Amino acid sequence: MKSSREVAFQILLEFENTKERLEKLIAINLQKHKISARERKLVYNLSFGVVRHLSLLDWKSSKFFRGNYKKALNKFKIILRLAIYEIDFLKHIPPHATVNEYVKLAKRRLQQQAAPKINGILRNYLREGRGLSPLKKFKYIETQLALEYSFPEWLIKRWLSLWGENETRELCHAFNERPLFDLRINTKKISKQEFLQILQRNGIVYEKSRYYDRIIKVIDIQKIDKLKLFEKGLCSVQDESALLVIDLLNLQEGETILDACAAPGGKYTALLENAAIKIHLTGMDIDNGRLRLLRLNCIRLGFTEYVLVQGDAFRPPFRQKFDKILIDAPCSGLGTIQKNPDIKWRRSYESLFEFQNLQLNLLESLSKLVLPGGELIYSTCTIDPAENEEVVQKFLKNQGGRFEIAPPAKKLPDFISEGKYIRTFPHIHKMDGSFAARVKCY
Repeated sequence: MKSSREVAFQILLEFENTKERLEKLIAINLQKHKISARERKLVYNLSFGVVRHLSLLDWKSSKFFRGNYKKALNKFKIILRLAIYEIDFLKHIPPHATVNEYVKLAKRRLQQQAAPKINGILRNYLREGRGLSPLKKFKYIETQLALEYSFPEWLIKRWLSLWGENETRELCHAFNERPLFDLRINTKKISKQEFLQILQRNGIVYEKSRYYDRIIKVIDIQKIDKLKLFEKGLCSVQDESALLVIDLLNLQEGETILDACAAPGGKYTALLENAAIKIHLTGMDIDNGRLRLLRLNCIRLGFTEYVLVQGDAFRPPFRQKFDKILIDAPCSGLGTIQKNPDIKWRRSYESLFEFQNLQLNLLESLSKLVLPGGELIYSTCTIDPAENEEVVQKFLKNQGGRFEIAPPAKKLPDFISEGKYIRTFPHIHKMDGSFAARVKCY
């Protein structure tokens, strides 16, 4: 049976080689290796922690490495990253025990002569490196911030050009904080008070949302899973920012709604839970596997009436038109770095404009299905204007006056940007970074 450290090592090695989603790699490896709940928690902590602080850990490792650190084997670097992360961030584990465990791991996963090198570097780090900090003057501010907060330099340059140094620092700091997970209580199955009583009885610490009565925030999502609250359909994980999009829809009695990129179903199921009035809601997705997950989510949450269609949003299989179409567009996901730190290493500057082309094509394709007087709701979970305002403005220009922006409702004043968009930032609103716009058809 592999230890939690060895499982984390394997996950990080696969991430280094494939740049696959970290959450997916963790799930695959935890399925392979049956370990205790406590060990699973350490796997998550180590995997996410190392990816979150990757540049900083490499910088610290390089200070005690003889030779060109960049040319060191990935396996060697991953063991150093894991050990230094554990020493610096997991204070409840005795440092010498950490060193011993990773020397043992080096003996199993590296050539025999590598273990003494690992041992020497880590013991030197214990003596001299504990207070090591990159807080010194670099020639370029982007280099300083990229190292200090562990972000790719291209992304720091991008943010500096958009928002300046102070805002970029605050944004990076917020993205590196330990995330809270938002739970949307399914009040069709359980009252909020009953749900909170379950948490209290089990010693689960939570916070109430400032904006939504059916949202509460927890740190330890695994305790929720252990209690089978998801399995019983009592709650779903959904960031507050997603409910802003539901509000932006401004549902009216009898409307026909298409959720055009519905799977895995966060917004679709929120609409089903929230609809106090009668609406006709259709969910569509191109991927049958993801659509199956959405169907299972509907069953889990106790819905008996829902309409799901497998279809390509670029060639939608509908003759009818809709009052409102929700386009929760594929995007870079840069607004979710706090929960998904791997995203910052999986994206490039060029990818922003690849997403922009895809998003613009989606809008133009689906705009043909909107009834006169109807609306498109465009949303993303990114903070980059290339995927947000620029997409909307290009779409409006291409439509030649057929569509125009409809301002958000006044009940959303904390989130209105430029008087016409919904925007959230983690360092300002304490939720994921996101964007939404409502465009009306004439």
